[in-house]
Amino acid sequence: MYGIPVLLTDNRNVTDWIVKDASAPLTFQTKNTGKPFDVKLTPFYKNIDNHYSVYWDYFTNADWLAKQAEYEAEKKRQQLIETQTIDNFRIGEMQPERDHDLKASEQSYVDAAYGRSGREVRRDGFFSFNMKVEAGKPTALLFSYIGDDKGRSFDILVDDVKVASVELKGGKPGKFFDEEYSLPVDLVKDKTTIRVKVQSTNGKTAGRVFGVRTIRK
Repeated sequence: MYGIPVLLTDNRNVTDWIVKDASAPLTFQTKNTGKPFDVKLTPFYKNIDNHYSVYWDYFTNADWLAKQAEYEAEKKRQQLIETQTIDNFRIGEMQPERDHDLKASEQSYVDAAYGRSGREVRRDGFFSFNMKVEAGKPTALLFSYIGDDKGRSFDILVDDVKVASVELKGGKPGKFFDEEYSLPVDLVKDKTTIRVKVQSTNGKTAGRVFGVRTIRK
């Protein structure tokens, strides 16, 4: 999650860099430790109408140098994806699902993880939706998953043609990741819209899918 501060210090003695706010009861502040800004700590009940965090990533200075390179690489990857995107479907959100004409069989659910909505469907079920494409241009589907999900099995079809068989076997918990599926040129020839279908297979749940894009290749 970009924009959420992390704690950056080689000093593990918390009392050295958390100070009490003398003007407010039960209020504390990190001191020269939060990056990109310090964290104000207040009682939980006071934050009912606010966005809040209760956990923060902690880094030593050496850890941060390595992690910073990883963060920058991911930011560049996301920027590149934005320039390649033809259509972006924020699956699991009401208006985007309407805009993309989402249809689903019974026992298809919206389920969120780490503030991001996704969708799944139980055994033998499906959900389908429209995506924009550029006629005759090399195109791929980009699906977003999360490492927590495993034991999931499904096919991805485009206009009733199978383009991928997917098995989610689990990955890094709490981390989203993308998988790209190239589309045969014939599937987008003379088309500006395609119908994408996620079909459960092997008696298992399909998804969760947290986002779908069509991208230029």
